[in-house]
Amino acid sequence: MPRPRPCPLCPPQRHRHRADAEQIPAITRYAGTLDLLTSAHHHALRLPHRPEIRVIDAWRPIGRLPDLDTPGLDALAAELDAHLTVHRPQPGQRTTRSRDVWHYTIRDHPDRPPLRDEQWAAVARRVLAATGIAPDGDPDACRWLALRTDSHEIRIVAPLMRADGTTPALHRDLSLAHAACQLAALETKPHRVRAVRAGLRPPAPPPVRGPDRPWAAPAAGSPPARH
Repeated sequence: MPRPRPCPLCPPQRHRHRADAEQIPAITRYAGTLDLLTSAHHHALRLPHRPEIRVIDAWRPIGRLPDLDTPGLDALAAELDAHLTVHRPQPGQRTTRSRDVWHYTIRDHPDRPPLRDEQWAAVARRVLAATGIAPDGDPDACRWLALRTDSHEIRIVAPLMRADGTTPALHRDLSLAHAACQLAALETKPHRVRAVRAGLRPPAPPPVRGPDRPWAAPAAGSPPARH
């Protein structure tokens, strides 16, 4: 079976000894939204250049991300979790430990020019629509938040409960998110997008004729090619 193509907008595998390690989506599940927002703040504090954590898009307009350990951050997490709070069974009624918060990290290659906030926001919306977490135009979709945590990285946080009390089917979220990232990467290269849409392919290189390529050399006594 052929190996899947690497996603150019997703985190690399943890193969520190390989410079050509493939890039794959990084999806994790958490038990609480506040834990994820707190983790994003701590991630920035650990980096030497201390990037500014900011909201680039969300299910509703949101200004700046509240500071760490403040009532504002608690209130934002509670608002994101509102559908979970209403519809999720109480802890004593759950059969297993619940990890109902979807977390997706998208990391672009560090050698590429950084994407603008609006470009990252478009990538986040494409991923959320492809996975079924927040389809375009769905008023009952899950609530979500996209954070820019570094120049080449964003994180998407989405509690997995819709307003109507149902949960999105995520049995293929890894492959669907991967495909959405590949399409988003094409859109950052307009010349490639135009070729794909027009059904064009790069021209094949001309055949090399010579003693090192006997298969390409003309047969003895064959008439010269007409142009």
